[in-house]
Amino acid sequence: MSWGADAQYTRLVAEHGTALLRLAVLLTGNRFDGEDALQDALVKVAASWTRTRPTKALPYLKRAVANASFDLIRRRRETAVEEVPERAQLERGFLRYEQDVAFFALVDALPDGQRRVLILRYFADLDDRAIAETLDITPETVRSQAHRGLAKLRADLAVTAGGAS
Repeated sequence: MSWGADAQYTRLVAEHGTALLRLAVLLTGNRFDGEDALQDALVKVAASWTRTRPTKALPYLKRAVANASFDLIRRRRETAVEEVPERAQLERGFLRYEQDVAFFALVDALPDGQRRVLILRYFADLDDRAIAETLDITPETVRSQAHRGLAKLRADLAVTAGGAS
């Protein structure tokens, strides 16, 4: 494999690397898997960098990180184990506020489809078409998953806020 990356790619990764890592961590559920997914995505994109249009580079990189995260999750699910491991938690230092921890616990509790759509829409800033392509679903499904996920989050936040009073 030849290394197709150049200084522009290196600058793009340096500028957006932290946000890309956060995206991968949110999608995989823990920092270690997020780092693996990010590394896989960066290597794949670097190999095909000469064919990437500069105006589409960041969205392309975000989709690559999302796909690498989903691939890693699929591979891990296909591994047979005798005992189900505990779900890894986000590192405390990775989130800045207690509210973030509580909010991401609610996001993490969403069904996979809703969680993925909301993370790609609001964190990765992808449009419905790009999310549909990334997840291999229709744009209509993206919208319905987002609607259901947001409704569930609002209801859960209302319960949490009511219980905190």
